[in-house]
Amino acid sequence: MAELAELIAQAVLAHPAVHRLDGGEFGVVASPLPGRRVLGVLAEGPGSPVEIAVVLLLGHPIPEVVEQLRERVKAVAGTVPVDITVADLVVAEPA
Repeated sequence: MAELAELIAQAVLAHPAVHRLDGGEFGVVASPLPGRRVLGVLAEGPGSPVEIAVVLLLGHPIPEVVEQLRERVKAVAGTVPVDITVADLVVAEPA
């Protein structure tokens, strides 16, 4: 069974404006799991607040993307506070 932090990471990374998750300064935005860490997602368990840090692709409206990400996280974690940090913006690589 996937851990909550992994499910949140999958939901966030599936958004087309998200380039990657980010651990923040010193990698503190991360959830420790047995034998690994989910970088960019801090989720301590069901009902606990969630923190995510993302790098977005330039050209997407940041306020709307943040709200969409918040809804994706809540769809997985339930109605908990969700703190989202946009750590950086990058230019999309040409296809």
